[in-house]
Parts: sequence; structure tokens; C-alpha cells
Amino acid sequence: MVTKTEGGNKLGVLFGSDGQHGKLWAGEERQGVVGTTDVRLLHSADQNDFVRLNIPVNFLRLKTRPSLDNVGVVLNLITDADLNPTVLGLAERFLKGYKGRVLNRPEAVMESRRDRVASRMAGIDGLIVPPVAKFKGRANLASAAIEKAGLGFPAILRIAGHHDGRVDGVCADLDAVVRQIDPKQTYYLTQFYDLRQPTGLYRKFRIFYFGDRPVIRHRLVSDNWNVHGPARERVMPDYPDEIAEEKRVVEGGLATLPEQVKRIVKEIRARMPLDFFGIDFDIMPDGHVILFEANATMMFFPVSDDPRFAYGHSAREQATAAFDAMIAG
Repeated sequence: MVTKTEGGNKLGVLFGSDGQHGKLWAGEERQGVVGTTDVRLLHSADQNDFVRLNIPVNFLRLKTRPSLDNVGVVLNLITDADLNPTVLGLAERFLKGYKGRVLNRPEAVMESRRDRVASRMAGIDGLIVPPVAKFKGRANLASAAIEKAGLGFPAILRIAGHHDGRVDGVCADLDAVVRQIDPKQTYYLTQFYDLRQPTGLYRKFRIFYFGDRPVIRHRLVSDNWNVHGPARERVMPDYPDEIAEEKRVVEGGLATLPEQVKRIVKEIRARMPLDFFGIDFDIMPDGHVILFEANATMMFFPVSDDPRFAYGHSAREQATAAFDAMIAG
């Protein structure tokens, strides 16, 4: 039984993974934070001035468990429901009865799987939510999940828990899915929309929410549909107009977006049960928004040191202010 103290003044950082057992020793940091985000680095306070609350997969068998004494706010950094379902369940038990604030309660993180977010966001006027199917890697299970989701092809196949652009490919039909899946793995299949712009480029907006404060992290373009951070230095220098537009929206924030887009983004915020999370999306020519994903596992860093992209530091300053305000409550 853990003793709780009301009115504590410490920030407790909750971390752990289903692959980490027992006490976390030096050199094992990576194992203890699989399936998390880096947003804690935004905090303007001393990065060492916090209480480590490690929840390993064998938490219930530990003789010594972390204490919540003097902890006024718990920041849950166990953010991936697919990679760490066991530890999230243990964290929920650990926090039961705790009277301080918990940012991203474990039970809320469990509701942020790709398929559950797709269901939660369905029906927002002007928002296109691609159907998502989740299944173990067997042909019959894949077929049933695809039919239930009403999912069409082509579709993006990825192993559950994979982020940072890691995908198994775009499948043309069910046969292509079956050829690639492994019975030992669990997969997501997401209907693919070809959003190539007239310039031949693809685009992705990322907005972080910290409490009710939105921060536009980036407006990236790439020559590949799978748009990710490395495209900035690789592709964008050849498109100065795209750099100028990213600078405008990053520095200007949500106010720079069309009214319908602002309304949709705010509705996504209202429907998400999380305190902090990111939204990846694009804006279609007719003004509709297409949702790529929304969860708390997204990364904020790195911020480019290239002078052409110096506006990234504006995003960081805005995010630090929003993050600090969220912690302060």
C-alpha cells in the first residue's frame, strides 16, 4: 500500500514498459521508456527536479515500490496503449486513491489506440477519419476486422506500436495483407488516401495540445506520402515558399488556420480524454481535414538548428509555456 500526501509540491514522472522488469539500473533507460514521448523535456524547471515513479511489468512482486509522498502532480509518460497495456493497468492500480492531479491517466491512454481514436472522432463535421482495423496476424482475423471496420483498399499496414513512420507497406488488397502478416504480431490497417498536392508534394500538420493550449509543431512537406521530420532538411530547402508558409503557421499558431479547420481541431481536442497529445492531419482542397492519428506518443524533438528553420524555436517556446501552464494547473 502506497501512502499519498495531499498538497505535495513535487512532480512525479511515471514511466515503465511491458519489457522492463524490476529496478531500472544505469544503462537501462531506453528499456524503461519504450512507448513514450519526449515532451517532458519542454518543462522549464530543472530536468532533474522530479520524482521517478518506475512501474515495471513485475510491479506487484516488488518488495519496494515508489512513493507518492509529497507528489502533487503525476505526469504519466507511459503513452503507448499497444506496447504497454500491462504496465498501464498496473499504473492505474498504483494511482488508485491518489488525491493529486494525474496528467494522462493510464485508463485514458488505453483509449488512445488508433482504432479507438478513429471511432471516437467519427461524426465530426468536416473531418475525414480513415477506417482502421486491428487484428492478430492471421488471414481469417484480418478479413473479419477489415469487414467490420468497413475498410477499403489500398491501405497502410503497420505493426501495432510502431511509430516514426515505420510501416510494412501500402497493400493493394486483402491478398497483399495476408502475404505480409505474421501470426506472432498484431497489426493496424488504415485506409490510404493519396493526398499528393499539385506541386507533387505531400503535407502534414502536427499540433500538440497541453491542456487546452494548442501549439503548431510543424507543417512539413515531403516527396513521399509518409511525411516525417527528416524531410525538412532533405526536401524543403528546394521549396522556399513551403518554408515561408511553415514559418507563418508555426509562429502564428492556430489563428492562422481556416475557421473550419480551427473548429475541427478544437472538436478533436474536446473528444480526446487526454491532457496532452498530438494531432497529425492535412487539409484537403475542399477544406475538409483528414486525420492521420491523434495520441500522446508523438515526439516534439529535435528542433532544427538550421537557420532556415529557426522558427522551430518559436514552436518550442510556445510549447514550453503551454507545458508549464499544464503542470501548474
